Amino acid sequence: MKNPWFDLPSSKPYLIDSDAVSIHAFNERCSQKYKIALDLLPEPYFGNVDAPVVVLNLNPGLSAADYLAHENNEFICQAKSSLVHDLKPYPFLHLQPSPDTPGGKWWHTRTKQLVKDVGFMAVSSGLACVQFFPYHSKEFSKACPILPSQKYGFHLVREAMRRNAEIVVMRSRAEWFSHVPELVSYEKLHIAVNPRSPYISPGNLKKSYQIIVNRLKHHGFD
Repeated sequence: MKNPWFDLPSSKPYLIDSDAVSIHAFNERCSQKYKIALDLLPEPYFGNVDAPVVVLNLNPGLSAADYLAHENNEFICQAKSSLVHDLKPYPFLHLQPSPDTPGGKWWHTRTKQLVKDVGFMAVSSGLACVQFFPYHSKEFSKACPILPSQKYGFHLVREAMRRNAEIVVMRSRAEWFSHVPELVSYEKLHIAVNPRSPYISPGNLKKSYQIIVNRLKHHGFD
């Protein structure tokens, strides 16, 4: 399937043409807290496209600190490389060695135990995340339209299933099951206990946590 994010404009507003009509219509009628930010680079996914462990989240958040991060040239280059699956040597956009962005701090905190158990490189190279909705907003509204670009994210999840990856639903289980119904019966599916506090930890994943650890340990990352 063609990656639609190759067609993202190189400058603001960061909006794929096929998504434009739906997003503009939504932004015109929604309240400020739900507005979709078009001056921040979308983050539909991050991580190795062939990762053995894939976590499913809702959408990228929005804060004043995000605006600062998205003005940083190094981060812009990293984010654009991530969109075309070419970010190296650490493929997970928000798991770089220095967590100096809001996303970096968020993900370093939520993978702290996993990094301790398997090592930073194994996590940054072996973990991927797919967001249900690709664009930033302060809060997500269930009235958000389903966009053409989301089909690629659903495709990435189906590809992960084909290669027998461990898939962890961290947030929005109903939305994911609705749009990728094959997940419901997928044998390597794991569900986080607390979707409001999506840590990749023994407490949140219970028995599934050790399965994730073992998969990352045996995948061959140094």
